[in-house]
Amino acid sequence: MISGSDKGGGRRIRPIAAAAILSFAMLLGACASDFAIEDAVPHPAADGTYGRPRDTGKFPNLNIPQKGATSQLTDAEVAAKTKELDAAKQRAGAQPGNASGVAADAASMRQAGKAQGDDLKGIEGQ
Repeated sequence: MISGSDKGGGRRIRPIAAAAILSFAMLLGACASDFAIEDAVPHPAADGTYGRPRDTGKFPNLNIPQKGATSQLTDAEVAAKTKELDAAKQRAGAQPGNASGVAADAASMRQAGKAQGDDLKGIEGQ
């Protein structure tokens, strides 16, 4: 007869045994690979360097003019974009934001600030 405590013991060992078998198989797979630690180490180039800067005995020529990554805008393109932005600015200025209720909000905020100040004075006085 199997008691209730014996049933759970076998179930706990099975995942542990499966993990041990899996890790042992991975360990054997790692040992069987043909990669060596020397493959991870950088090898020197033909001149004996490892890709670091080297002294060639020459100075860089800083007088070479740089080339632009993009073409420059023409005067016509600048004028067209300026006109487009001015039109967008006028459209935005023609429709002001909704300012209703701002005065009431400001008054309620002042009242709340005064009440908090009074509460702090009461706390500090204790």
